[in-house]
Amino acid sequence: MLRTDGHEGYVAGRYRNGTYSDSWTDVVRCAEQTFTAYAPACKCGWRGPAQEATDVGYAACQRVLLRDHLKLLDVGRPILGKIDRTIRVADFLP
Repeated sequence: MLRTDGHEGYVAGRYRNGTYSDSWTDVVRCAEQTFTAYAPACKCGWRGPAQEATDVGYAACQRVLLRDHLKLLDVGRPILGKIDRTIRVADFLP
């Protein structure tokens, strides 16, 4: 599991019925063919694209999680930290 300020990233497994495992499931320790795919996910609700349920797919999920979710949070944090008021949704609308 990868963590950064309120975000906990993990690799979720997609079961045959289409649902995904939670952050407590260690997908690499489950029986072979338990999952039809893996997906990068975060406890905040973010989930990235599905990957093959293989070692290569697991590694791809970790890369996507870092590149597409957690790294973006780190880029914005210094900017948001300098704003001396509450951030509102309207701040991001044209």
